[in-house]
Amino acid sequence: MGLIGLGTVGTGTVKVLLEHQREIERRLGFRVELKKICSRSIHKKDISWIGQAVETTTDWKQVVRDPEVDIVVELVGEPKTALAIARHTLDARKHLVTANKQIVAEHGLELAERGRAAGATLGIEACVAGGTPILHAIREGLSGEHFRAVYGILNGTTNYILTEMEQRNCSFEEALREAQAHGYAEPDPTMDVEGYDARYKIAILAMISFGQAVEVRDIPVQGITRIRQIDFAYAHQLGRTIRLIAAARRLPAQAGVGGGRLEAFVRPLMVSRSGPLAGILGATNGVLLVGDKGGNTTITGRGAGGEPTGVAVLSDVVEIAREIVRGGASVTGRPDRRKAQAGPSPLGYAHWHRAKLRPAGEMVASTYLRLVVRDRPGILARVSGILARHRINIDSVLQEPNHPKRRLPFVMTLEPGSERQVARAVTEIARLPFLAEPPLTMPLAELP
Repeated sequence: MGLIGLGTVGTGTVKVLLEHQREIERRLGFRVELKKICSRSIHKKDISWIGQAVETTTDWKQVVRDPEVDIVVELVGEPKTALAIARHTLDARKHLVTANKQIVAEHGLELAERGRAAGATLGIEACVAGGTPILHAIREGLSGEHFRAVYGILNGTTNYILTEMEQRNCSFEEALREAQAHGYAEPDPTMDVEGYDARYKIAILAMISFGQAVEVRDIPVQGITRIRQIDFAYAHQLGRTIRLIAAARRLPAQAGVGGGRLEAFVRPLMVSRSGPLAGILGATNGVLLVGDKGGNTTITGRGAGGEPTGVAVLSDVVEIAREIVRGGASVTGRPDRRKAQAGPSPLGYAHWHRAKLRPAGEMVASTYLRLVVRDRPGILARVSGILARHRINIDSVLQEPNHPKRRLPFVMTLEPGSERQVARAVTEIARLPFLAEPPLTMPLAELP
């Protein structure tokens, strides 16, 4: 085994390998040896803690070319380099394990085909939900199911922030600083808090759940940066909480938008506090799978951090090692990679078609509309008038007491309507002169 990248996940993977080596050997009947490590800054790192002789290099091609390396583990993070490593590894007829969700979401079909053509296996379990084996569960444990939908809390950073805001009534900014201090968030948290990280992951889940290749850029995304403590107070009045949900679901033919289409999105939703994803707290990940015959399956676990992700990486390594053994062993007794065959498709399907995503704005749902205004007479009448012109009915009006008149928040819940219809009305409301900040909307989601 050769490792490329010795950052948080790379270091965690090595630590798990060393600590679990005896257990892994008992499972396989032979040892998984770490032969070579590549890192651009390897000479600045103290690797004495590894406690065994390991070759080091700053050139990843040396790892790929090493004849004694059967499995290349790519953990560099930077997408362009990761993709180059992946392509070279598979073309060299070597097995590849990667934790890079972006290259799998954007180039997964290409990499799976390269692996099939080369007789090499592609391991991707660490790309979604860290140490939670969600991809294996869908691809293997539930391969006889016809999935109707998959909903997930797929980003530990944002879930930590939202649950801290809810439980401790702290601000978004304060919760983000704490997430960074705990190592859950990067110094630049944009990928997490704006929802882009979860978008890559739901694209992968959609591919594995439905056998449809999804263009990442076509998935609408909205982050959590505008959520405030007051939104949780109103959510609780409605029996709900707020979670950043990544979702993909089949649209039935009778929905009037054409059979065979998918709906996919990443956005904060108000979900029932009694629902299966509402109880996912802190940096934990959770996925709700909606099956046609087997019903609903919820899988939760640690989704962030070097060692939990390292467990997922090594799970792929162990599975590939088993395939190598099944392919035969050399006369020395060492498993012979050359006799191994590529395993099943890492994306769960042998035949694919391109996904047709429903255009953004067609989702129909009840809506939470939060306004912050400079108080004056006639505000409710003006807002209600605009909603009426757009044929949107108001279900309720909520107002928490004891807020300053110059920044007075209040909430309207709107009866079900299309997202596009609501957006047009909200655009007009946003131009009203008494608003202290732009309106915030969130669907009131009814998850299975």
